[in-house]
Amino acid sequence: MAENQFIKGAESVSRLEVKRYGYTLAFEISPDEVECQCFYEPATTGGTPLTGAELQTHLAQFKIREGIIPESAAALLNCAASAKSVDGMLLARGIPMVPGEDGQIVMSVADDLEKAESDRKTDGSVDFRHVQSFLNVDAGVLVATIKPPGPGTPGKTVTGKTIPPQPGIPVKLELGPNVRLDDGKVVSVLAGRVCCRGNAISVEDVYEIDGDVDFKVGNISFKGYVEIKGDVLDGFFVKATKGIKIQGNIGVCSIESDGDITFCGMSGQGAGSIRCGGSIYANFIYEAMIECAGDIKAEVEIRNSHIKCLGAVYVNKGGLSGGESFALAGIECGVLGTVTSLRTRVVAGVHYGDLEELNNLFNELKVLVAEFSAAAKGTVDMKAFSAKRADITERTQEVRSRAHDESNSKVNVKKMLYEGVNITLGMISENIAEERKGPVSIIVNTIEGGLRFLGMTPLSFKAAMIEETFIQQHLLEQQKNRSSLQEDGA
Repeated sequence: MAENQFIKGAESVSRLEVKRYGYTLAFEISPDEVECQCFYEPATTGGTPLTGAELQTHLAQFKIREGIIPESAAALLNCAASAKSVDGMLLARGIPMVPGEDGQIVMSVADDLEKAESDRKTDGSVDFRHVQSFLNVDAGVLVATIKPPGPGTPGKTVTGKTIPPQPGIPVKLELGPNVRLDDGKVVSVLAGRVCCRGNAISVEDVYEIDGDVDFKVGNISFKGYVEIKGDVLDGFFVKATKGIKIQGNIGVCSIESDGDITFCGMSGQGAGSIRCGGSIYANFIYEAMIECAGDIKAEVEIRNSHIKCLGAVYVNKGGLSGGESFALAGIECGVLGTVTSLRTRVVAGVHYGDLEELNNLFNELKVLVAEFSAAAKGTVDMKAFSAKRADITERTQEVRSRAHDESNSKVNVKKMLYEGVNITLGMISENIAEERKGPVSIIVNTIEGGLRFLGMTPLSFKAAMIEETFIQQHLLEQQKNRSSLQEDGA
């Protein structure tokens, strides 16, 4: 078997020569023995030319039997018969060995923004803000597959020997941080961006931008933590799962994260928005739409913004003015409202989601009643109408009966409460008729109705606990009064 296998030797051509009376015939076999060229020189001193039978004999003598080209053999014999020379004609061609493909790293993830753009753009236009070049993954996601090297395909020499295939070269994979190799598959250990440097693969959960988010950087969608050392310019969006820190300011942008969001300031011009699954920390917020699952803490000012917050809203030094602010866990600010009576509404102790659900139910009931009233007499199924109305009423009661541990119907004002501010605490709503200096805490007066103004206490002292003290005191006074009346009657 080994004798029938080609073993690569010196990188030189093998020359086999036959001299006969009438001609000289030579065969040159390439170093890999895949090609055979022929050379023919007729004699000048007479003799007979090369015949077909002689050619077959010479080929058999040198064991050249694979891939003989019939057209070349015929051309050689024609030249011999015409006493013409042949110089390097390809006479036989074997089957070259095909090397195996080298091992490869085949990526299995795609660009999140690319999918977002394909979903959003239907008119063929190009958004030049989409320049993101990295790939996002979640934990446990297939990042890449290691393709093994191919075995290659064997060849055959002109002498009939088998040329063993040359297998491909295995890829030299380098595993970086936060990835693991599992049966030829690279899997992410945590969420982040895939980093490929040569054959090294890693997943990083921090993405730093050393400057502004502009057309050079583009929109950002990142499964990790994003830190931006400049500003976010108008028209861009930044989305990160683990949190966002912006050292500069935010323009008319869309910012979204499941974690905390920190920035210097935002001027949203009525169109910029933030959605935050954690807490928000800023110096100032102007004309923005904010939805936050945690607290919102502004150092200087919040103005003309629409805020939905499931934590507490704090403005440390300056004021909360204009717009609407819903805060389930209470509101505390330096100044509430403005001297110019800019419309300012604050709602504390209310879950904005419940409020939106109630509004939808009220609208649903309104439409149902309107359709009933507009229908011709006798055309309405009263049982079906009653059942629908009862269902809406039941869902409304369910929403109203919800209790939230974070709920705190309390507003703290450190310096000044201006007239014209609308304060809603739970189910009680009141417009402030005249300005009042702080510090003051405002809670619901469950005994006399309306609002109760007290010396300021931290939001950690919940309104319900404070009001319970007044209720107990009121009950004691009532009990004393009844005792006094009984003694007088006796």
